[in-house]
Amino acid sequence: MAKVNGNNIRLYVQGDDLSGDANSLDGIGYSSTMLDVTTLDVTANKRISGLGSGTMGVSVWFDAAAGRSHALFTANSGKVPITDQNVLVPMGSAEGDPSIHMVAKIANYDVENGIDTAVSASASFESNTYTPQFGAMLTSHQDTHSSTTSGGTIDSGASSSSGGSAVLQVFSLSSGTADVKIQHSTNGSAWSDLLSFTAVTTSPNSEYIAVTGTVNRYLRCRSTNTFTNLVFAVDFARD
Repeated sequence: MAKVNGNNIRLYVQGDDLSGDANSLDGIGYSSTMLDVTTLDVTANKRISGLGSGTMGVSVWFDAAAGRSHALFTANSGKVPITDQNVLVPMGSAEGDPSIHMVAKIANYDVENGIDTAVSASASFESNTYTPQFGAMLTSHQDTHSSTTSGGTIDSGASSSSGGSAVLQVFSLSSGTADVKIQHSTNGSAWSDLLSFTAVTTSPNSEYIAVTGTVNRYLRCRSTNTFTNLVFAVDFARD
């Protein structure tokens, strides 16, 4: 994947696709507190990493329709939600393209208006408990599975030993119950389950899962059970 523009970036929050409202994302990423441990025997500061954190700012066009930005940012009886928000930002339109996900609180929501402009708004997210993670998409922007389906194989180049995390965004489900899992493989042909999300029976919804231990070189998503027309997105980030 070469340099990219912003045309294929998307913003998914709690199973809602806010890409049609958002016009810019600001500063989504990871930071770490630097702790000063300078000693007498050196001539410059020495530091070690402390707690990790992450933030994301988003600018949107005000949209009061169901499932759009205003509904999300005022979901707490007209106020900003106090519950965790699962955020997924695909950085490209294909399986294997980079992504970033975070579990966050919405810190603020501000609506702005001018006489000669469309009504706009801004909000910010701050990570909670888990640091943001850069990973790879196991779907395209949004995939539709009409029945049991295996996604494409993603070659990570090598296995890793420190686990990872994933975010599932479910945009719609026509009927039934869908089980979504992430599988891994050492050779791209023999697969075993790495993690399984909670069975999907309603939409929109979202889930974050972290796993420990070895994650094999190859990854894919897989949907099973009896259902129709599951529209979803999922990524995985290695630790």
